[in-house]
Amino acid sequence: MVTPVAIDTDPGVDDAIALMLAMRSPELRVELLTTVAGNVPVAVGTRNARRLVALVNPKRWPTVATGAARPLTGKLETATHVHNRDGLGGNARRFPVPRGFEAEKDGVGKLIRFTREHGGEGVIIAVGPLTNIARALQRAPDVMATLGRLIIMGGAVRVPGNVTPAAEFNIYVDPEAAEVVFEAGLAITLIPLDVTRQVRLTTDRLSRVGRQKLAGAARHIAAEGAAKFDGMAMHDSLAVAAAIDASIVGTEALSVKVETQGTETRGMTLADLRDVGPGPEPNMQVATSVNAQAMLELLERRVLGGAPAAPKTGHVTVVGSANIDLSIAVAELPRAGETVLGKNLVQAFGGKGANQAVAASRAGANVNLVARFGDDSFADEWQQFLVTEGIDDAGSTRDASARTGVATITISAQGENQIAVASGANAKFSSAVLKQALGDVAAADVLVTQLEIPVTTVKFAHQKARKHGVLTVHNPAPAQPLPAGFLKLVDVLVCNEVEAEMLSAVAVHTLADARRAVAALQAQGVAVVVLTLGARGVVYSDASGRRAKAIAGLKVKAIDTTGAGDTFVGYLATGLAQGLALEAALALANKAAAKSVTKRGAVPSIPLLATLRR
Repeated sequence: MVTPVAIDTDPGVDDAIALMLAMRSPELRVELLTTVAGNVPVAVGTRNARRLVALVNPKRWPTVATGAARPLTGKLETATHVHNRDGLGGNARRFPVPRGFEAEKDGVGKLIRFTREHGGEGVIIAVGPLTNIARALQRAPDVMATLGRLIIMGGAVRVPGNVTPAAEFNIYVDPEAAEVVFEAGLAITLIPLDVTRQVRLTTDRLSRVGRQKLAGAARHIAAEGAAKFDGMAMHDSLAVAAAIDASIVGTEALSVKVETQGTETRGMTLADLRDVGPGPEPNMQVATSVNAQAMLELLERRVLGGAPAAPKTGHVTVVGSANIDLSIAVAELPRAGETVLGKNLVQAFGGKGANQAVAASRAGANVNLVARFGDDSFADEWQQFLVTEGIDDAGSTRDASARTGVATITISAQGENQIAVASGANAKFSSAVLKQALGDVAAADVLVTQLEIPVTTVKFAHQKARKHGVLTVHNPAPAQPLPAGFLKLVDVLVCNEVEAEMLSAVAVHTLADARRAVAALQAQGVAVVVLTLGARGVVYSDASGRRAKAIAGLKVKAIDTTGAGDTFVGYLATGLAQGLALEAALALANKAAAKSVTKRGAVPSIPLLATLRR
């Protein structure tokens, strides 16, 4: 589903990056940019909006309309000391104002018209002072009441402000307008400093962006802020990201008011955080947590890589599981019967099948994921995320009688983990269900499977792949006995030490043990066996039957090994689908897996192919 969007903005360095992200995201149809006085005077902001539209050059250029030049009351205070007088960090001259693309007048009226046309489907993203939104509410309250959602970048709930100790800039510039908006009864999501300060575009990340035109523009615009503030906070981009993928932020329903009178607290956003007695009804959802890594990776894919990515090649179909991962970091993994205290609970996307699909997609393949979800909000979040990753999930289905699978992951300070999985809908992924998606299997260059769904379904998938001449890659995880004859349906077996011992009856402690295990597995009918050994690298044997070879591990500082195996499998499958020789595909997969352990989270840690080539 593509969401019609209007963005109310005061460009502004961080606004500029946010507008790039919005216009480069297929989930959003940016129809309208209205400008408001804030970071810079409205005339400067309007010129910048026109510049940015021409720079991004989306297929459909949004209308740009000039809005309020001053707050509802009082004088305008700008932030040109932060954004430069030109609003773009002194870089406006690099980006010509396009001729023949003029700004229209009455931005407030244009917001009203946008809302009238789209009603509950429309979203307004407000990343400047709320003057235009307040005036639209005052002029046409009945129309504005039909708006689907208003996402506001503004406020500070549990943290200090950025213009005074109490107030964030957008609210401080026009607190009377914010008061009107907050009390209007709209469906509001507030993106405050509490979360935006956690997402920073650093000079290191900027130094590694692509060389394309848009990436270069972003680098120039953000460079000064990134250097001055130890990384530029992605205030406005996070509001856009929340419209693209709601799961990037976690929210809490709160009652929030605006202080308009206090000498020291004017512009303060006061949330009722009391936990005693009946309080006021919440008037908005407030973002209180953020997946900063997912946000930055989204920005990297959409903006910092410049022009659209090179066309994907090779076709990988993954038949397998999809979970939601709930992770806790602890000092040491608990022993049997022991309770240990951990840090924050982190929710992320997971499941071996879905992880491997994401890895294959980020490695550059066209990917189909065939999975079984529950009929719940976790499934909604997963399927929205798959859209952002460019993964086709048309073959996936939902089970009304089950929940989406959930995995609980405990991660030690040394990067080791313990995982327990409630399979949910994964356990109900039958061969009969898979029959609905056999076209995805037959059309693939490579089929990838694992064992978090019933093994009978996995075997059925391999039988159909063999019938259609599709190369099969199987990851026998979690470790379990396999049906007789199953391995004869596997072209490439990828396993770790535990899985290899289960299937070969050879305990793997040394490289010599690994070679014996590989030989034993090949004797069961597998053409290619790949045994991953973590930091020690990989031992493998190809279809020639010669003595197993080794690829050395890469030295990295391991933080979280949760997604390393799935990253390896996805990259290996893509390499094979794209015609790489086995050794070259293994080397690429080894490098990707090593990079993945340097970040937390199964999916967030999966690297993009471009980052491996730097």
